[in-house]
Amino acid sequence: MTEPQEKPAKRGEAAWLEQRDAVIKRNAETRKAGKKERDATDKQRADQRRAAEKRRSGELAKSARKGAGR
Repeated sequence: MTEPQEKPAKRGEAAWLEQRDAVIKRNAETRKAGKKERDATDKQRADQRRAAEKRRSGELAKSARKGAGR
């Protein structure tokens, strides 16, 4: 049996278009990965901000109770 032959390398405009399409695909994948990373970072920051706000709110309520007891 014969093995399948490799396709000959593209030349000229076809080669350029193939490379351009490969770059477009890589850029799209990179943008997608970057968006996913930014979304995760934004969620983490929002969670930290809410936790700090909750902590401050609890501290304010605690100090208000102390002040009312005078």
